[in-house]
Amino acid sequence: MAGGLHSLFSYNRENFMFDREMRQKQEFQILAFRNKQAELWRDDIRDIIGMTEKKMDSYLVIATLQLGMCVGLFCEGRLEPGTPPWLLTFYMLALGGAFMYLLMAVWFAMHASVVANCSSVRLLTQFVRLPVPTWEHLEDLRTYASSYESVEWQHMLRVPFTGNRSHVRHCGDEHEQEERREATPGMREPSASSLGADVSRDGPEPAHVADPWGLERHGHRRGLYELEDK
Repeated sequence: MAGGLHSLFSYNRENFMFDREMRQKQEFQILAFRNKQAELWRDDIRDIIGMTEKKMDSYLVIATLQLGMCVGLFCEGRLEPGTPPWLLTFYMLALGGAFMYLLMAVWFAMHASVVANCSSVRLLTQFVRLPVPTWEHLEDLRTYASSYESVEWQHMLRVPFTGNRSHVRHCGDEHEQEERREATPGMREPSASSLGADVSRDGPEPAHVADPWGLERHGHRRGLYELEDK
C-alpha cells in the first residue's frame, strides 16, 4: 500500500515538474517572439526613415548642381552688348527667382533629413522599445519545487487515466479577472502565456483556463516574500 502511494506521489510530482518546466519554456519562447516582433518594427522604422533620407539626399545633390549653374550664369553668363534693358531685367529676375528657389530647396532638403533622423530616434527610443520583461514578470515564470506541497492531495495521489474534469481547478473567476484588469489599466494585449494554461498580468485571459495544479496566479497573489512591500 505504502509503495503504491509513493509511486503515485512520485508520478504526479514528476508530471508537476514537467508541466512547470514546459510552461516556463513556453513563456521564454513567446518572449523571444515578442523581441523578434519588436526588432521587425524597429527595422521597419529605420527602412521608412531611411527612404526619406535617401530621397532628400538625391534632391540635395540635384538642387546643389543647379544652384551652382545659376551662380555661373550670374558671373559669366552675360548677355550680348546691346541687349534691350527689358530683356536684361527679365533675365536677372529669372536667374534671381531660380537661385532663391534652389537655395530654399537645398535648405528644406537638409531640414527634412534632420527632422526624419530626429523622428526616427524619437520613435525608436520612446515608442518602439524592446519588450524587456520586468522582475515581476520573470518571478511569475518561476516555480518553486516546494510549491508542489501546496497542491491538493487529490492531485498528488491521482491515479493515471482515472481523473475527470471535475477535479481540475479553473482560474476563470470573474472577480479575480476584474481585479487584474483594474491593476493594469489600459493594457489589452494578450499575455505571453494566454495561449496555454497560464494567466499573466499582461491582459485579458480566457474565461476558463485549466489549472490542474492551482498555481496559475500572479506572483504578488502567491504571497512571495520578494514581492512584498518593505
